[in-house]
This record gives sequence, structure tokens and C-alpha cells, in this order.
Amino acid sequence: MERLSPACESDLYWNVSKLPEAPPRPVEDYDLQIVQLPLRNVLADGWFARLSETDVAGHEALFERACDRMRQALRSAMSWNEAHGLLTFVFPFLPPQQNPAGRLLPRYDLRNAVYFVEKLNETLARELAGYVNTYFFDFNEVVATFGRRYVNEDAFTAFNHGGFLGPRDYHHDLSRFDPVDVVTDLVELKIDEIVAASWREMLAMYRTIRQVDAVKMVVIDLDDTLWRGIIAEQEPEELPTTEGWPKAFWETLLFLKRRGVLLAIISKNDESRVAGVWNRIFGKTLLLDDFAIHRINFQPKAANMAEILRSVNLLPGNVVYIDDNPTERAAIKASYPEMRVLGGNPLLWRRVLLWSAETQVAGVTAESAARTAMVRAQVVREEVRQVLSREEFLASLNVKVTVFRVDSTRHPRFARAMELINKTNQFNTTGRRWTREECEEAFASGTEFFAFEVADAFTEYGLVGVVVVTEATIVQFVMSCRVMGLDVEVAAVAKVIGMLRAPESGDVRAVVVNTERNLPCRDVFARLGFESVSEGNWRRARDLPLSLPPHVTLVGESVGLG
Repeated sequence: MERLSPACESDLYWNVSKLPEAPPRPVEDYDLQIVQLPLRNVLADGWFARLSETDVAGHEALFERACDRMRQALRSAMSWNEAHGLLTFVFPFLPPQQNPAGRLLPRYDLRNAVYFVEKLNETLARELAGYVNTYFFDFNEVVATFGRRYVNEDAFTAFNHGGFLGPRDYHHDLSRFDPVDVVTDLVELKIDEIVAASWREMLAMYRTIRQVDAVKMVVIDLDDTLWRGIIAEQEPEELPTTEGWPKAFWETLLFLKRRGVLLAIISKNDESRVAGVWNRIFGKTLLLDDFAIHRINFQPKAANMAEILRSVNLLPGNVVYIDDNPTERAAIKASYPEMRVLGGNPLLWRRVLLWSAETQVAGVTAESAARTAMVRAQVVREEVRQVLSREEFLASLNVKVTVFRVDSTRHPRFARAMELINKTNQFNTTGRRWTREECEEAFASGTEFFAFEVADAFTEYGLVGVVVVTEATIVQFVMSCRVMGLDVEVAAVAKVIGMLRAPESGDVRAVVVNTERNLPCRDVFARLGFESVSEGNWRRARDLPLSLPPHVTLVGESVGLG
């Protein structure tokens, strides 16, 4: 590991049947754990080869035996994960290049060693679902990019060895009448390159899990960006073909939407013209409604971007902008230096958008899947806001708030609560990011997470807030920008205070740490009637009533499954 990244220290346990009770350093000093189970420990030498090709039941029994041994080995290797919630990547087994029993024999059959190992990997992946903070690292996909022959050549090694090919044991054959060649003289190995590629892939996965610089919205131009050609000058039938990168780009955008990334359009075009020809260009492949918001007009694009950012309450650093025009890209970059901008060769966009760590997600929550619809409803809500007084607008919303405890990392809504904490910048009273391991320790020591869901007349926003409490102190309050301005934070904190397990008398305290981005929430506790004790420290008598806004209804405590 140090050879791949000098700044990365590691501790290696090689081919052990049982890990020590605790790692050699404190658990909090580790960023992650990598587990690779030896295939020969699961499928001993000769077990598979000695079976008759006609013995179907024997192969099925052997597979069940191998699965049992795999589960046993996995439980031992995962002891630190189970004890401390340590982030863990688990490698699959390496299958052989082809069926050693014969290339013409059935492919998808347990008598085929390739399929046998593939099914073993499938079982391993399912087993990992029972562990927390654990991810299947598909090493075989990395190997496939280079070619399996550069790692583990079937011609020289037993398939159940399952390790990297190397010249380690050739010296045993130096006394033979015919000296044996070193393996590296017979085949080209790329083990170092493949290990380095795997390490880069793990770092990308780590960044995604920790939600580092996450992309929340992709904004695109239309002409020569979403399609080839200029729509104002050509009929859709006259546009150059949409085969090749345009269709691949459309598919890319849909996959991003599936992950919960918002899509938006900024284009210097006639909006009615674009709407009129949209279906003739895309059919049902890509809908205008797949985009949460669009600004199609002849205003400066930087001004349109400012409107979109205000509408969706996002920071420029969480946005990617794509345009074929270098002048327009430069204008956006000048106005928003922290915004990521793409242009140039469109053949590269798909790779960047689909595989960058910043656009990946560790899981898709209900809120992520419905994000486009929620933001579209939010835009409509803001249009209504413009024509009503604040009192009339709030009274029309029929806002409902539901508060519930998230008391462990296995809670069904924990993933969304952690996603919200680690993605929210503006309404985040401390800016702190949490790892799953830290959450495990916090729950064990008595810290409580109170999450709340919000619905109004326009949409159900899902889980949009988390209040983190330790010993009657609100150590962090995070809320989605989608519900800012609805006064739901008042109802949420009022309910949380009533749900505290601490004594009913005494003070409730709160902490605020100013960050570069959290200006919208710095006064939240002042607005909730807390008294400033010192810089960033607030308190309020617990038995002091906190009046609910008249337009907000508190719903009874939920199990948080909605």
C-alpha cells in the first residue's frame, strides 16, 4: 500500500484464520479495511477436479459446502467491521479464464468452474448486505479492463489458487536437467498496473462514500451540446444524426437522474420553438420533464444560472455546467469560479459524468429518486410565493412535519439521514461531516439523531432535517434547502425538545460553528428563543413553551419509513 501511495500507511494480515480481537492501532486511525478471502480456503485443492462431469448433484453439494466455508471465513474477517462499523471493501474471488473441463461444455452450469466461482461471488455479494458500512469491490471488473492473462494465467496455475501469478517458486526447479523458465519470461504480467488501478478505484469509492465535493446538479446547453446542430436554423429532421455521442449523452443524463442528480437547461433559444420540436427530436427517450428547471431565453447565461441556483438553493461548487461554446463557458467560470465546467470533445463527457467519484452515490434513497419531481414542485411553490403575501402563502401550504428517532446505523432511514448531513452546506449549524463509524460510536455513547419529514400542498419532501443531540445539547442541526423559509425548523425543534430523554427541567443547549457556507442558519437558535451564552453557544429553558407557527401541523412520531 505504501508503494502505491507513500502517504497511506497500512497494516497487513496475511492468510490468517482469525483476526486479533482489536487492530494494532485505535480504530479511529483507520480510514478503511480491505478484505480478500483466499479461494483455496473455500474450495480446497482437488475438490472440484475430482468430481465426475456427470455428477450434477455432487457439484451442487460442493457449491453449498464452499458457500458455508466462505460465510465462516467472512465472519472471521469481518470481526472489526462488526465490532466498530469500520468501512470495509471486500474483494471477489478470481474466476478462471475459461472452463478447465472443456470449452465446449455448458457455460451457465455449476460443472463449469468459471460459473462456479461467479456464483460464489454472487453469494458473497448477497452476504455483504448483512454487514454495515461494507461494499463489494468488483476487482474482476478492473482485471477485465486489462485482461485476466496479465494477472492469473490459467496455463500455469490451478484455478482455485485465486491469487496473482508470479515467479516466486521457480528457484525450486533450478536443479532440473531442463531448467524451468521464469513465468515472466513466458507471459507479460501487469500486476503492478492492475493493483494501482484497483487502488485508484477504491479511492474513488471512498470519496463517494464520504460524499467529497458531491455534484448535485448538471446544467447543460442545447445546440451542439444536447444534440448536433442549431435548432433555430434547422428542422429536427435536418439535424445531423443523433447516433453516437448524443444518444450516449442522453442516456448518461438519465442515469444521473436515477442517482438523484438534478438536471437543468440554460440555452439561448426560443422556448416555444424548443418545446415544439422536443418530442420530434427525442421521442420518448428524453423528456423535457426530466429536467427539474430550465431557462431557455436570450438573457446572459450567467444571469440565468443565478436564477437557477436561487430556485434550487444550491451552491456553485455542487454544479457542473456543460456547453460547446468556449466563450459561454468562460463567462460562467468567471461568474462562478468554483463551478465545474465541461466542454471540448463531447466523447469524453459520458466518462466524466458517469464514473467521477463526485457524481457517484453509495445508495439511492426515496428522496434521491424523487428529487426532480420535488424540485419541480418547489419551483411551482416559489412562483405562488411571488403573487401572495407571506402570510397568505404560508397559510395556503398546509405544512405537516413528522419527527422520529434514528437510533442506529441499521435504522431504515439512517442512510438518508447521513446523506443529508454530509451533503448539506447552507443550513448546517456546524458543517461537520460524519462517517458511519463515528455514528456507531455516537449512538453507543447516547447521542440521538432526530430526523423529520415534511409535506405541503405541493409535494412530500421526505426526510429533510436531522437534529443531533448529545446530553440535552443540540450539537448539529441540518436541514435541506428545499424547505427553507417554511418555518418547519421551529416545529421540528419544539418536538425534539419534548422527545428528549434528559430530565424535563434544566436547559437545552445548542452549538453553532460558523463556516464559509452556513450563513442561512447562523441565527436559527436566536429565532427559536435561545439565549446566547458565548460565541456559538446557546441555551433555552426546556420547560419554556415554544409556539408553533400557525401554518404548521406536527404529526405524531413516525417510525420514519415513508
